[in-house]
Amino acid sequence: MVQELRNDDVGRYIVTTATGSLYLLDLTARTVTRSMAATVPAVEYRDVKPSKLRRDDDPLELLLLESCAVGSSARYWIQVRTDHVVTLRITSPVVRIDTPSPSKP
Repeated sequence: MVQELRNDDVGRYIVTTATGSLYLLDLTARTVTRSMAATVPAVEYRDVKPSKLRRDDDPLELLLLESCAVGSSARYWIQVRTDHVVTLRITSPVVRIDTPSPSKP
């Protein structure tokens, strides 16, 4: 398990948050894809209702990975809107950062 990601890192990572959302970060392609409530939330977040966010499950352009570390909220500057106004997305605390398993041929 990875403890922290930086903006200049490369590769693909799965970031799991305390609310159970998964973020697929592709730091090489500079995209982020969020899946709402994809895993069981942490105990202290079980009473929190999952939030549907604009363009969930769509790969979005990652402009800047401000922070992403286990134990803290991740902060992603992304391109969500069609009018090119930048969005700052802040997650619930990150509980895991993993590299995806290689695909089988």
